[in-house]
Amino acid sequence: MTKHPMRYVAGGWSVGAVATLQSAAPFTVGTQTNTTNAFSAGSLRADIMRNPNLPSGDRTLGRWFDTAAFAQPANYRFGNQGINVLRGDGKTNFDFSILRNFSIREDSKVQFRAEIFNAFNHPNFGLPAHTFGGPGFGIVSASDPGRRIQLGLRFVW
Repeated sequence: MTKHPMRYVAGGWSVGAVATLQSAAPFTVGTQTNTTNAFSAGSLRADIMRNPNLPSGDRTLGRWFDTAAFAQPANYRFGNQGINVLRGDGKTNFDFSILRNFSIREDSKVQFRAEIFNAFNHPNFGLPAHTFGGPGFGIVSASDPGRRIQLGLRFVW
């Protein structure tokens, strides 16, 4: 993850920016049930039969990876899938701010502030559902918020 904060001051105005560029998060497909009878904690990793990664041009929110590449492990066996064989979508975010202090008296001022989060309204999607046989398996159903604008006044005395 890379963050680049910047702040410039000119004519009483202050301008700031933060850029976040993050590579895609890895994840592992798990199963709904533990069929090992070994009292291991949590779910199992699924069996993998082929490369489940789709070319980037074939990925959609409704099919982020090849769901047919996975299977439930046989009874009394652990899944053969490695850890973090799949990746979600990366994150790109730019935040900007502008503010100015206005003096009222020697010991008090009013600050005007405007902030824009995700200024370019870039879609940043969450991970797809990755529980084998679970609802929405392979479907991306969440995202970070879109552009948000915040205005504020602050009185300091």
